[in-house]
Amino acid sequence: MGSNSFIERYTIKKQLILTFLMILGSSLVMTVITILAGVSWLISNDGMQPANYYERQIPAIIRYVQQQQGALLLPQARTGLEQIIPLSGIRYQVLNADGEVQYGTVSEQLIKGKQELLRSLNTTELLDSTVGFGGSYARMIPVATAEGDLKGALVLLYKLQMSADSPSAHLLQLVGAGVLVCSPFIYIALFTTLFASRLGRRILRPVQELIQASERIRRQDLDVPITYNANNEIGRLSQAFEAMRRELKDSLLREWRLEQERRDLMDAIAHDFRTPMTIIQGNVELLEEAGALPEEKRMSHLNIIEHNVKRVNRLIQDILAVSEKELDYFPLMLAEVDVKTFLEMKEREIQYLGKPRQIVCTVTLEERRRHPGSPALLDVQRIAQVLDNIVANSLRFLPDGGELALRAILEEERLTLQIRDSGPGFAVEDIPFLFDKFYKGVQGQTGLGLYTARMIVRKHGGTIQAENLPDGGACVTFTVSIGQDEDSGCGP
Repeated sequence: MGSNSFIERYTIKKQLILTFLMILGSSLVMTVITILAGVSWLISNDGMQPANYYERQIPAIIRYVQQQQGALLLPQARTGLEQIIPLSGIRYQVLNADGEVQYGTVSEQLIKGKQELLRSLNTTELLDSTVGFGGSYARMIPVATAEGDLKGALVLLYKLQMSADSPSAHLLQLVGAGVLVCSPFIYIALFTTLFASRLGRRILRPVQELIQASERIRRQDLDVPITYNANNEIGRLSQAFEAMRRELKDSLLREWRLEQERRDLMDAIAHDFRTPMTIIQGNVELLEEAGALPEEKRMSHLNIIEHNVKRVNRLIQDILAVSEKELDYFPLMLAEVDVKTFLEMKEREIQYLGKPRQIVCTVTLEERRRHPGSPALLDVQRIAQVLDNIVANSLRFLPDGGELALRAILEEERLTLQIRDSGPGFAVEDIPFLFDKFYKGVQGQTGLGLYTARMIVRKHGGTIQAENLPDGGACVTFTVSIGQDEDSGCGP
């Protein structure tokens, strides 16, 4: 999508105001241009003249009257006079010396008697109350002989107006007035259509993109981003929609990955279920078919069944753990804990678990705090869960008579716990992936113990790592904060 215009930087409200102002401004400018062009055209086509146009024709008429002298009073002089007088704007009346009308375009008696005639000679009078443009004026021009004898007078009636007084001039006036009156509305309608369509396209473009994006999302196509970016309401809506699209895409990807992991887990657990269930079924069938067996053989079969039942129970616990950790989130319940007492309790539990196989367990605590014996802030149940998962993993691979050592280092703000064993250690190729969810290592185990351990440690703001000891055996070390008092939400 191309770059946005400058007006798209503003809010929709400001865009509407600017569009309205542009419509008014453009209409006003074009109206003024139209009026000026019309006036110029009228002047260039003689359709409009100066206001004193007819008044300026009077000197030529006076010269003609002086040339005609007394002959102007004769009716046959009318034709020649009317060729000189612009009848479109000047009416006239020819009077004799007594003020009597001889001929003309004015029928009513303008001068009453000789005295009024003499008094009005060579004068210009305003005949009505109109002042300025549109006023009617009467000009008295004496008609005399060459010797100066008064024979009569010529009365000229005219108005001060800017247009010629003719049918064509009136038509032009009407057209001009119509253009003047209608042009603002015509231009407003024209520019409203123009600017409104442009505003509509600016608004419709991102709206269509949002509609298309919502349709793609409905089809679960989340790969096409929304590119519209403007500092207005639709721009912010597009940005929010794009953020929602990215978050939805990430959420769906997580869901798809989780579903794939779940399928992988089910495949792995189904495989692990098959072996113990087959063994259990086989031993049950032997017990049913053999009838009365010696006590020693019967107990042997029962021990095998019991062992495999425990294996099945462990797999069931793994499935239950999946439902608990599905969202990779759970709150910590922090409380003050006496670390020494806690470690003594765990030592007794580990010794009990290792006793049937003569596994030797040692637990040591190294205090490095200024005030030894003070409580630490921990979720003791979760830390115990971490230790149980790591110890259970070690006991699974320790040979009979093996050794397991738990070392604790207690500092001012953190607790470090290290679990060492004398077993075969981790497969080198498994070490980078030991804490991955549902990882199935070389030994074929699908448990979630180490993954759960890492998640709990991270919730405590700590770290965990696994390695093989130089002299053989596995070592898992984790460190947790003992001074925080809020949940440290952290994914795996």
